[in-house]
Amino acid sequence: MPQDVTATGNAVEPRVDPPVRITESVLDETRRKRIFDLLSQSGWQFGWKSDPKADLHAFWHKHFAGSIHPDHFLKEGHGRQYDCAEELQRKAPPIHEMWEHLRGTALVGHVLMRCYANGHTFGSDGSVHTDSLVEHSFTSVYYPHQRWEPNWGGETVLFDKDKSDIVASVYPRPNRLATFRGTIPHVARGVSRVCPVMRITLMFKTELRQD
Repeated sequence: MPQDVTATGNAVEPRVDPPVRITESVLDETRRKRIFDLLSQSGWQFGWKSDPKADLHAFWHKHFAGSIHPDHFLKEGHGRQYDCAEELQRKAPPIHEMWEHLRGTALVGHVLMRCYANGHTFGSDGSVHTDSLVEHSFTSVYYPHQRWEPNWGGETVLFDKDKSDIVASVYPRPNRLATFRGTIPHVARGVSRVCPVMRITLMFKTELRQD
């Protein structure tokens, strides 16, 4: 992955804190296929929006565990965040097995708050948004497909705080995990007209605990 840089006048300096951490080859092929097959089954619901108050267009969604509302809405009385690992184990054992693997590798010290999948087909777009208002919250996006093509689009794009520039763009390479702070504005770019499949991503929303 190219080194993330910040331009200062005519100079170019490395960023101290890269906005996204990439983990490649997260699962062995048997486990990747098991996760992808599970996500490809029925149970999808259409109508989910990145920002339900502003978005005109919706996409596919499949909820597994945790509060369905992000912590933005806590002040409005829409539920609460909680450790949902046991709930995930009851509802989706293969994904819970993956979570156990992640919390021992890429997500050591993290507590699971939400787990769900999103699906995008051509014309079903999200918008730039944040997942959390809490600095110790993180979003990890897993790309479960066996194959992905550059002309299909579907990148995860991260923006700076005021949404005036792109700070990172993550290609949905199969079996890749992208982890970033939930406070970073980001968007799942829509797939192109030539994309023949639904872009599926599996999300783990976590909080990093120091205790």
